[in-house]
Amino acid sequence: MKYLCNSSDQMCNLAQIPKLFLIQHEGNHIEAIADDIYESFDTNYMRPAYLKNRTIVAPRNATVSQINDYMMQRVPGDSKTYYSSDSLLQSTDTSSTFDECYPTEFLNTLTFNGVSNHELTLKKNTPAMLLRNLNPALGLCNGTRIMITMLSDNFMKGNIMGGSYDTDEVIIPKIIHNVENSKWPFILKRRQFPVRTCYAMTINKSQGQTLDKVGIYLPEPVFSHGQLYVGVSRVRSATGLRMVIENPAELPNNYTRNIVFAEAFSDVLTV
Repeated sequence: MKYLCNSSDQMCNLAQIPKLFLIQHEGNHIEAIADDIYESFDTNYMRPAYLKNRTIVAPRNATVSQINDYMMQRVPGDSKTYYSSDSLLQSTDTSSTFDECYPTEFLNTLTFNGVSNHELTLKKNTPAMLLRNLNPALGLCNGTRIMITMLSDNFMKGNIMGGSYDTDEVIIPKIIHNVENSKWPFILKRRQFPVRTCYAMTINKSQGQTLDKVGIYLPEPVFSHGQLYVGVSRVRSATGLRMVIENPAELPNNYTRNIVFAEAFSDVLTV
């Protein structure tokens, strides 16, 4: 990649992406990158060997959800929606007025990184990713991908995709998440399946994955140190890397911002 200095911020440079990695498309960008990464999807959507070696990554959860929703609509069959049970974790420090100030309907609207949303829609024969360590001895770790084979009211079945436990059948129960966030003066208690659909995932969540085909969708630039590098390095070979970049009209779509904080290297000694 080549770089152009952004004079307004020396820590943020514009990286020129070689055109061979770019998907040139004037229409729906999500459709374009999905069709490229998941080519022949209609005949391969049930094959774990096909699904486990490809993904689309993006900087933010909202973008990932849009891609996952689009892909799931292409899978035949009915979907099943699960609604979480949300409440406040009671403690001696919890005011009795909290229940009145923060009703269940409000708690249902809250979203958090690494925690399933109140409304979780899944389909059989779709890939899902675990958001919690359930049983590492059985391969059920945070980040494990699973091909869903059955959806029941209180549990789901699936087969692990990839790693040492590839193809092993597992059962995923609903669990209780205790979520603490400095934005709110309470701890949320949410009972829900610890999974999310994973045709796409955030760049941060993709760390540790190495795949044959990776699409990077950037409707906006990355926002933290090293994110662009992490996304690009998820692919085994340059031939498997594809990108869609959306920029303002004044900036060509073969440039994107790469964030590097030079102070992160200030203590590194050169020999």
